[in-house]
Amino acid sequence: MKKWPVFALLCTVLALGCTKEDERSYPFVIQVLTEDGRPAQNVLVHANADVPNSIPDFIGVTDMFGEIRFEYRYEAVLKVQATRGNPASWIGCGFVRLENNTEVRKVIVIQPYDPNVGGC
Repeated sequence: MKKWPVFALLCTVLALGCTKEDERSYPFVIQVLTEDGRPAQNVLVHANADVPNSIPDFIGVTDMFGEIRFEYRYEAVLKVQATRGNPASWIGCGFVRLENNTEVRKVIVIQPYDPNVGGC
């Protein structure tokens, strides 16, 4: 009796059944620099969709290299705001477009906050 074809079929079914259906990953790195190009550590970074009550909402603080990493599961365009101080004495903004299975890097340059300008 030939058991090899049955064994091969069983292995194929198990292998196909164990694969992930959805392997979407949208990683992104925000690097915050000062005006003179130095990494800015301990800067609060807020990345979210620029619509009310949006689901993607990321908050964190930069490391010693001025970087913070996030990951999302869906394609999105996020508004990124970086601030230092409470109240904010430094501020920088931009947008990042996430790409599937590609680590997107965005550089935000912070500048002294001027309340007369009103944000970014």
